[in-house]
Amino acid sequence: MIWIVAAMVMLGAAAPAPQGGPPTAADGREFESALARILLNAATPRRGEPREVIITERAVAGFLRFQAADSLPPGLADPELRMEAGGRLTVTATVDLDAVREQQSPGPLNPLRFLSGRLPVTAIGIVQSSRRTLTIRIESARVGALPVPAALVAELVQVYTRSDQYPDGIDVSEPIPLPSGIDAVRVESRRTVVVQ
Repeated sequence: MIWIVAAMVMLGAAAPAPQGGPPTAADGREFESALARILLNAATPRRGEPREVIITERAVAGFLRFQAADSLPPGLADPELRMEAGGRLTVTATVDLDAVREQQSPGPLNPLRFLSGRLPVTAIGIVQSSRRTLTIRIESARVGALPVPAALVAELVQVYTRSDQYPDGIDVSEPIPLPSGIDAVRVESRRTVVVQ
C-alpha cells in the first residue's frame, strides 16, 4: 500500500472530475483492476512485446474518493491531480501543516515553522522514467497563495511516505527505483501508462 500512497503523493492523488460528472465507486474499481493487472504482469514472465496498463485520472479519483478514502495519511485531504502530456503533473491537496511539523525535526531553518493550519499545497512537476527508475522534477510549488521552494514539497512527500519499507520516506530529489516488474511509467494527457 505504501507504493500506492507514494505514487499518489508523487504523481498526484485524485483527479478533478473530468467530463461525465464526479468520479464513482465504479471508477475506483477500474483503478483496482488496473493495479491487479500490474501485479499479475509483474508475477508473470513477459513473452514478446512489453505489456502496458493504463491508469486514468478518473480511475485514480474514484479509487481515492471511495475505496481508499480511509487510507489517506493523516493530515492529507482532498487530493487532486491533472495528468498532462510530456510527463507534466499538477498535484493539489489540503495539508495539515501542524501535523507535518510535528513529524519533523525542529530547527530554525525549517520553512514550515512559519506556516500553520490546513492549507492547499500545489506542486507542478515533470515525471520521467528510464532504466527502471522514476525521476521527478518539481517545477513550482505553492502553499496557499505563497510560492515556496520545491524542497518544501519534497520534504512533505518524505513525511507522507514514511513506512517500514521507507523509514525516512521517499526522497523525490533522487531517482526512485520502480517496483519489481515495472519497466517504465509514462504520464500522458489524462492518463498514466505503466510499461511491464
